Amino acid sequence: MIVHADDCPLNSVHWLRHAIAASGRLAQEDPTLGADRVSAMALADAMAHFAELDDWSTITLKDIADHATLMNQERFGPQCTCGPSAST
Repeated sequence: MIVHADDCPLNSVHWLRHAIAASGRLAQEDPTLGADRVSAMALADAMAHFAELDDWSTITLKDIADHATLMNQERFGPQCTCGPSAST
């Protein structure tokens, strides 16, 4: 797994906060106002992926964010501001 700086758009925690905000905007506002529909959809898809598992007891928000961010790598890759700082 690639580790990104805290403020990088590809940091899973940063991305998850962005996707949750985008989902909220889409739910509460006119979606044509620029809400990030791709991130909201990736978050929903990642949650659906984990919802299909038999055992949820070890799934964390970070697992969901990591999965969704990887799904969105093509879109957010060019926005990486840190260059991956490490690979694990």
